[in-house]
Amino acid sequence: MSWYPIVWEELIYLRNKFWLHLVMYTLSPLIFLFAFGFGVGQRLQLMMPGGISYLDFLAPGMVALALFNNGVNSVIIRMFYTRLFYNSFEAYQLAPMNSFFLWLGYTLSGTLRSLLAAAVVLGVMFLAVPGLVLTRAFGLAVVMAAFCFGSLGVCVGLWLRSFDDHALANEFILVPMTFLSGTLIPVERLPGFLQQCVWLFPLTPVTELLRSTMTERGWDVTLAALTAGWFVLFFFIGWLTIKRLGN
Repeated sequence: MSWYPIVWEELIYLRNKFWLHLVMYTLSPLIFLFAFGFGVGQRLQLMMPGGISYLDFLAPGMVALALFNNGVNSVIIRMFYTRLFYNSFEAYQLAPMNSFFLWLGYTLSGTLRSLLAAAVVLGVMFLAVPGLVLTRAFGLAVVMAAFCFGSLGVCVGLWLRSFDDHALANEFILVPMTFLSGTLIPVERLPGFLQQCVWLFPLTPVTELLRSTMTERGWDVTLAALTAGWFVLFFFIGWLTIKRLGN
């Protein structure tokens, strides 16, 4: 349980800022819903694979975006300030704590933020998309995605050294993944060379897995394996980096 103080710190922060974060998590999906779902959604109707409605296509994409943005950004920002300004990250390193549990504590913090944001987005989508059905497979996919993005946040957060690095991470990692990973536009409608390149983003298989489990296609073993593979990769990168910093 040596990872628990890191998660407890996150819980205290969420308790003190609960209503602020609730509004933040609600505002973003509403903007996308009105701008894309009810705005340009009618024009995109003919572009949807399988002839599904754009709202049905958008719902799992919005959940994936909530998982990604909040899981990654919350850990990045927290690790950025605790490492470079508050020096509380060094206190955890000096504590009698294995590097694995230090990685686990920050990953669970990002996972917690990610799941909370996804729950709020799902609540909004239930009101906007009639007949939305959730399955156990979808719930498992959400948890897998939350862990994956929490561990990605740890990797990026350990890499940052300045505000410029944070801006670079946003421009070259977070923004391209947000708009090119099949969340808002089908991957099949991207230019030919991009259709292959976007599968190098972890958000792409996660989005397709959520969309698959929310529809009649069900659980896709290949997409689940890709998501798990990204998580394992981020785990080893983050864990080994923390281990190296502690030596």
